[in-house]
Amino acid sequence: MALSLSKEFIRNLYNQRSQEKQVNGYPLAVSPLVVSIWKRLQQNNEKYRRIFENAAVGIYQATLQGQFLTVNPTLAEIFGYESAQEIIANSSINLKAKVYVDTNRHQELVRLLQEQSAVWRFESQVYRKDGSKIWISENGRLLYNTKGELVGYEGTVEDITYRKQAEVALNEALEKAKELSELNSQFASMVSHELKNSLTIILVSTDLLRLHSQKMTAEEKLNRLEKIRSAVKNMTGLLEGVLTISKAEAGNINLENVRVDVKGFFQEIWQDVQAMTKTNHQFKVICDHSACVTLATDIRLLRQIFFNLILNAVKYSPNATQVECEFSCQGAEAKFRIKDEGIGILPEDKENLFKIFHRGKNARRFEGNGLGLALVKKAVDLHGGNISVESKVGVGTIFTITLPKLSG
Repeated sequence: MALSLSKEFIRNLYNQRSQEKQVNGYPLAVSPLVVSIWKRLQQNNEKYRRIFENAAVGIYQATLQGQFLTVNPTLAEIFGYESAQEIIANSSINLKAKVYVDTNRHQELVRLLQEQSAVWRFESQVYRKDGSKIWISENGRLLYNTKGELVGYEGTVEDITYRKQAEVALNEALEKAKELSELNSQFASMVSHELKNSLTIILVSTDLLRLHSQKMTAEEKLNRLEKIRSAVKNMTGLLEGVLTISKAEAGNINLENVRVDVKGFFQEIWQDVQAMTKTNHQFKVICDHSACVTLATDIRLLRQIFFNLILNAVKYSPNATQVECEFSCQGAEAKFRIKDEGIGILPEDKENLFKIFHRGKNARRFEGNGLGLALVKKAVDLHGGNISVESKVGVGTIFTITLPKLSG
């Protein structure tokens, strides 16, 4: 005869079998069967206890209001507690109010459970005991008592913080790759356009000289030659900028300890700027008590920094105004300031000032390719330095560069 025996009945029968001849109408003859079943139940309980306590994922039961009822050691570890007992004993640990970073997540979890009876891979950001944040993935189902009444929910928790960090890193890498691809396309287009313009000027000027030189005055010939010279310089500067940025991005820039005569260094750059622009600006170099400094630098890269800044100071300021270069040593830093009395930088352009190809709205009427300040920023970064800007529209601009100083 098959018997359907509850765990409670078997427990009672096992405990009373030696004291009573009959329990609830069942004869003692079933006692060996009861003993066998009871022992198997105990073995199963022990097996499931070990699984519960040693599971690689967190396991819990909680009320619908968000109070933990049962947790295993792994869940305690995930949330940064010493033991499962610490969580259970701490009545302030409430899923709704204390655990989820976004408190609406608990409400969403309960809603999904009530609609679907179970949820899978429900991802949320939560607080650990020390206040740090992690990401978890939950699987859960509704929990009923023996009377069929809904009393809460139970489920598993997995720490997926590393996976989330990897996803973020991957998304950032993909976004960076997309940005670089767009920049490369823009870069190729810009360089091609600039080179084409310069080559067109050279071609037109040489054709005019070849075909009509006998009809041209000496001044007209000189003007055409100057256009060719200017176009060549523009191409050279563009290619130098491209190569420098490419080297910097490839990590092929070697910094060496160089003793720099600051005043002489600025004067050489100024002579090159004058030759290129035919400027009649006033140029002033101000140095503190030490006019020399030793830097870990690539001297060509250092020259690119200040050549571009001084050239911009001339380009974007009226003739006969002053361009000022100031140098001082402050502790372990060499500080340089390039000041002009030019058009200034619009506030809305400052955020993108050092981005490649960016040109300010009030600067677009001047010739340029948007490489200069991007190159400056890249070069300063490679030196482990810093660059900042102060500007007032219609008054002028000051670029401040600080570079690590070795000595002197």
